[in-house]
Amino acid sequence: MPAHQSDKSPRPGPAVDYDRAARCLDAARDIAEDCAIVADELSHKMCMVSSVSVADQLARFTDLARLAEEGISALVVAQSSEGKPLAVLAPVLGRTEDRVRKKYPPGKVDTALSHRRRPERALMAAQPPEEATVAKKTLNRLRTPIQRQACALSRMQAEAGVQQRTLAAKMHVDPSLVSRYLSGERQASWGQAKTVADICGRDAHLIKPLWDTATGVLPPAEHAAEALRAYLRALRYADGAPSQESILASTHHSITSAELAQAFHGPGTPAWTVVRHVTMALFGLTDTAHQLCRLTRHTGRPSGLSAEAFG
Repeated sequence: MPAHQSDKSPRPGPAVDYDRAARCLDAARDIAEDCAIVADELSHKMCMVSSVSVADQLARFTDLARLAEEGISALVVAQSSEGKPLAVLAPVLGRTEDRVRKKYPPGKVDTALSHRRRPERALMAAQPPEEATVAKKTLNRLRTPIQRQACALSRMQAEAGVQQRTLAAKMHVDPSLVSRYLSGERQASWGQAKTVADICGRDAHLIKPLWDTATGVLPPAEHAAEALRAYLRALRYADGAPSQESILASTHHSITSAELAQAFHGPGTPAWTVVRHVTMALFGLTDTAHQLCRLTRHTGRPSGLSAEAFG
């Protein structure tokens, strides 16, 4: 008799979708940052046991659990979307490979991640709500690229000893307009910003990264690493060119001098935590730096995930 043949066809391999994998990896990194925010708030609340209810504390733990599940789903789908087997992840999750596949359908997870809302860091509890809101808005406004650009232009003017009226005359504009450029009240065109630099005898490329970010201009992915380094160098210039020791002190020595040097000059791109510390120390917005960091990850196909990524 002929040998019995199974009617079951072999299970097809996972569909490769590198764009989805990249989206999920970005989401996982965002979720990791969100976990830090919620954990920080939870730690603060746990130190205020007398004034914070158990229900409120429990709510933060619940938020962390939800974020952890979102992070797991993002990493699982990133793995499968790269065409990598889920078998290496199943033991970490305590499930069979088939159960992992069914629990995290790529399309559903991808859609859910695209609609997730990120938590906001709580304002300083010591301040009244209205004062904390004003303080936060003022601080963020001073960190914006247009304000950093204004600081850089003002530094160029001060170093050159050129009066605003002189700048205005050579630019053929009203002095009040120059004043608004230098205060950050108005965004200068690149031609105008470059003219200020030229009149002051300074290199316009020092401020070009700030102008690019202020106007929403992003570099091609293949040039993102150098653009990120140039942006950090521009922040340093706008902040008065603080010394390496001063920057390290501002980060509370959370990074090393070698990591700081890499952030400014390469080679490659340092870890996001390094970029974040440097950006904050130089009074920039981390969201802007994060955009550039993300671009550096898209210069090629996403890297594979190992089981160690889960724990």
